[in-house]
Amino acid sequence: MPCYNQAQFLDETLQSILNQTMDDWECLIIDDGSTDDTAKISAQWVLKDDRFSYYYKENGGLSNARNYGLDRATGEYIQLLDSDDMITPEKFALQCLDLKDADISVSDYLSFNHETGAIHADRYLSPFLSESKTKEEIINDWEYRKSIPCHTVLFKKNLVETHALRFNEELPNHEDWVFWVQLFYFSDKIKNRNEKLALYRIHNNSMSVDFVLMRQGFLKAAIILQSFFEENNEKRLQSLAKQKYREIKKRGITPLHVKIRKRVFDKLSRYFKNGR
Repeated sequence: MPCYNQAQFLDETLQSILNQTMDDWECLIIDDGSTDDTAKISAQWVLKDDRFSYYYKENGGLSNARNYGLDRATGEYIQLLDSDDMITPEKFALQCLDLKDADISVSDYLSFNHETGAIHADRYLSPFLSESKTKEEIINDWEYRKSIPCHTVLFKKNLVETHALRFNEELPNHEDWVFWVQLFYFSDKIKNRNEKLALYRIHNNSMSVDFVLMRQGFLKAAIILQSFFEENNEKRLQSLAKQKYREIKKRGITPLHVKIRKRVFDKLSRYFKNGR
């Protein structure tokens, strides 16, 4: 769980982990150079329960912090979580059932307003991919029809170990898309779970979004995926990635995209340094 100056949400997020009905877990809190009370609050949780571990590192950005955690995770499964979001108590238990015969489990999610608690149905794109056409859909439908918040997914760690998968630290954004495409590509079977097991917080204390930069990152991510599929001799998927590139060039960032992805982009924008 990367943390960067989100101390005000940290107690609630960590409590959602402590509330899990399944007790065999570890939580790696990765402090990415925070200047607020993240270290102090994290220390309290480490003392409260030794399943929490705290790591401080110099600020390197979201992808760097996620990779730092992946390198240190010891469990059989991986759950990604942002420090201002939450998961429901039964999430681990239910999705671990899915992973008995699948590599990846994807749950539904709920978007809620931080100030009022109101549900935001307009901030929703389905995270579910067809279990028979997973690879095609995650390329074709990303951003415009599908989106996968990181905490909806539970996956087997051996996927990232066997195939040396990490988040691309050169991308200013859309590194999640590249990671998911590669992860799903190497998986043999996924399962969709209709329960809303992930809680997605919407709040306003974030920076403004540079949508030109977002579009540039989207295009760069599509180029990276073209190269990935070329290296794996997947001509059909390479062609789909090229088609997606053309679609991004033509459509750019749509109003629907802005609505649903704004908070994610806001959180990522704090990592942009010196024009990165």
